[in-house]
Amino acid sequence: MRRLIDHLWSARAVHRANGERGAVAIVTALSLVVLLGFAAIAIDVGMLYEERAQLQSGADAAAMAVAQDCAAGTNCLNTASVLPAAQQMADTNSRDNRSAAAILELNKGQRKVRVQTSTVDGQGGAGSLALSFAPVLGIDDATVGATATAVWGSPEAGIAAFPIAFAACEFDLSGAPQVLVLGGKGPSRCPESKNTGHNTDLPGGFGWIGDDPKDACGVPVAVGKNIKSSTGSSLPQGCTDSLTESALKNQILLIPVYDSVSGPGDKGTYHISGWAAFRIEGYTFTGGVAWNPTKVTGACGKNCDGVYGRFVRFVSVDPGFDLGPPTSYGATVVKLSD
Repeated sequence: MRRLIDHLWSARAVHRANGERGAVAIVTALSLVVLLGFAAIAIDVGMLYEERAQLQSGADAAAMAVAQDCAAGTNCLNTASVLPAAQQMADTNSRDNRSAAAILELNKGQRKVRVQTSTVDGQGGAGSLALSFAPVLGIDDATVGATATAVWGSPEAGIAAFPIAFAACEFDLSGAPQVLVLGGKGPSRCPESKNTGHNTDLPGGFGWIGDDPKDACGVPVAVGKNIKSSTGSSLPQGCTDSLTESALKNQILLIPVYDSVSGPGDKGTYHISGWAAFRIEGYTFTGGVAWNPTKVTGACGKNCDGVYGRFVRFVSVDPGFDLGPPTSYGATVVKLSD
């Protein structure tokens, strides 16, 4: 042991003589730079990603808000008129309730708006995000921003969650309440159909559409296409559980509009010309499925089945719809563009 102690003291003296006393400090300093570099990556880059996510959320919300205003025909004169809504949404979705929003494009002819959000500097304008550790590597700040585009138009193709279609001649956007009777067995705004075999005339009321599946209710429908009619006056089998009072009561649903019918019974088809929004205020169907049934029967008779309510102008944000050119049915869909 004595020899070992003597050897260590001798080695210490040699190191001092060779001028190596600061080696540990140098290695520590170099290691510290590397460690701070990793900290910059872990903390600052993480903060940038978080800021970018918030700015993207704000850009998405801002673009959707502006598009909804434009689709509804409100506050959409020019970029200056839509900027407040965009700024509010950008601020709401930022960490410090402050973001800079700019309208890069508002094209009402193409029904499109593009919004950019970015960080805010100390003077309230668009600026850079200060970093915590990256300055060790010579990077003091970073510019963060996000862009989103929203479009609007009439629904062209999508899922009819309530699988019915009504005749175009029933459409009335005045706001007056009306009843859409099932199968045309009741009062109608449409001319009386003279054909009882092949329905070449427009029948009144509405009819079920689709193949009446047992395990599904929604039916894909597209403007300009024909959709198969479903026989019977009861709810389609797949809709018994999904179209409940909570799903229909006072709800506004997008419903397909047809402009011609061909073929009898389950071989019949409806030609779809558009979609309209209908606010449901009562309904009654065969099998005792009803809510506010007296509104229906009071309008079309004791044994009448149908839906009571009114057509409304409506802006939907359902992303499942494809968009088409504007129609006169008053329904519009807004969605983020890829």
